[in-house]
Amino acid sequence: MMTPEQTIAAFLEVWKNHPDFFLVSDIEADLDNLNQSISSDQSNEDIAKLIQNWCKNHPIIRDAVLAASRKPKPRKSEDTSLGNVLDNRYPELSKVLREKIEKSEQK
Repeated sequence: MMTPEQTIAAFLEVWKNHPDFFLVSDIEADLDNLNQSISSDQSNEDIAKLIQNWCKNHPIIRDAVLAASRKPKPRKSEDTSLGNVLDNRYPELSKVLREKIEKSEQK
């Protein structure tokens, strides 16, 4: 079982390295719901639960997050033609998740 921080970090790794997974029409539409559900004042546990529940509806993302969580270290993001399209579309979601990971790493 993953810690909340591992869940968030694995989701961010998939977000960064596989933006194409999120740009499938039904996933992209549902990403708005996740974006609206997550805020910076929520605990890591609450955010991880939201991510896990959201991923249940999107097996391709769920499988990628599980695979990413098994890696010892996040690898550098690959250059893609999509660039930072997800960060540009969902800046608040990306920012909140990154801040949560940074805070947990500082402890």
